[in-house]
Amino acid sequence: MSESTAPPQGSPAPAHLTRFTLDNGLRVVLAPEPGTGVCAVGVHYGVGFRSDPPGRAGLAHLLEHLMFRRRTGPGGAGAAGAPAGGYANAATRPDSTDFHQVVPAALLPDALAAEHDRMAGPVPAPADLAAELDVIAEEIRRNVTGRPYGGFPKSRLPPLLYGDHANAHDGYGDTAVLRRLTPAECRAFFDRHHTPSNAVLTVVGDVSPEAARHAVERRFADLPPRPFTPPAPAANDPARDEPEQDGAGNGRHVDRYGRHTDPLAPLPAVSVGYQLPDPAADLPGHLAHVLLAALLESRLRARLVTRERTAVAVTADCGLVGGPFAARHPVTFACTVTHPETTGTEAVVHALDDELHTLASDGPAPGELRLAARRWVSDLLRQHDAPHVRVRSLGAFELLYGDASLHHRVPGLLAATSVAQTAEAARRLRAAPRAVLTLTPGRAPRPQRAGRAA
Repeated sequence: MSESTAPPQGSPAPAHLTRFTLDNGLRVVLAPEPGTGVCAVGVHYGVGFRSDPPGRAGLAHLLEHLMFRRRTGPGGAGAAGAPAGGYANAATRPDSTDFHQVVPAALLPDALAAEHDRMAGPVPAPADLAAELDVIAEEIRRNVTGRPYGGFPKSRLPPLLYGDHANAHDGYGDTAVLRRLTPAECRAFFDRHHTPSNAVLTVVGDVSPEAARHAVERRFADLPPRPFTPPAPAANDPARDEPEQDGAGNGRHVDRYGRHTDPLAPLPAVSVGYQLPDPAADLPGHLAHVLLAALLESRLRARLVTRERTAVAVTADCGLVGGPFAARHPVTFACTVTHPETTGTEAVVHALDDELHTLASDGPAPGELRLAARRWVSDLLRQHDAPHVRVRSLGAFELLYGDASLHHRVPGLLAATSVAQTAEAARRLRAAPRAVLTLTPGRAPRPQRAGRAA
């Protein structure tokens, strides 16, 4: 068993953060919070929808459902702490799947037992597969096909921006295709990816480090190690990410344009997406892009919504699914504008390019940058008030960045981002591969009037 009290990037972990690794490869993060009366338990696996094999889009998300069902029952009912007011949920992200619970502190052993059972593996019967695929079909209807702007831009933009299966496909997949899966195929995917050595267990709450460590070792040490080989990074289609030569011989990326029709959307919209590199390779640069998104959203809202009245809503995000710290390479940066039919796509793209040019040339005003950073940090800390958010943040940073202490350090690093770093982020964004997706409201056919009976 190995132990560490300092993250690998050279910055000491907070005094209350303990990290160690079991002999089976399971990494553990403990963050005691005396006096809270509750414990949060999370397990992050290094498998997400970018791990879906070709022809099996949605498999990682399906495994999340099957593993959640193994302990909690159909639909997630009966979680470990539910009878005593507990909470349990799960999520699939681009590069991770996480299960998390919040329970009264006295029920920590029950929560650990639930995660142990999940890590031991699902034993799905055909009826289990059918039931969870019905749940997923309803999830798709509720979140994508049955609501205005469903999946826009989260699942609609990547196929235009990326050329490889890992990044371009929809993480929900097609339930009609997934219904052809067998329980054996699901188990094989689990055995390959959901290993102790490809997971991080995090415990946050009202328990001493010694007691938490004893409980974890007692519960998880019996799980045998299973080999895990990280998949090789998928290469993007060169047509999507290699610059072409313009007439002057300068390398530039050619924008890709696409169109999506939404019969439920009341107004048109446009989403402009960019490819960004691995955030862990240059965290300060990534944080500058996080603040750049906030600055662009604020500037475009003031310009298009307030002054020109050519748009009704503007959002900008560094990280399309799960926020800015939920994925490794590549990260998608997207700016989305909903506008009246009298506003064209060209006008929106021109305004975005104009603001990017100004930020790249001059940078933001120092006061503007400070305000954006304060708002971002304030929102982040407000989210961290919830124990399930804290346990998920610590686990994700440990899994994806190898440094759980970033949960505590990112607010300060964001606040320290300079004007020069933000201007450089704008210049890098202008040079990044880009796709422009236009959403057009569909027109549902009018119902035909019934003819009078003869």
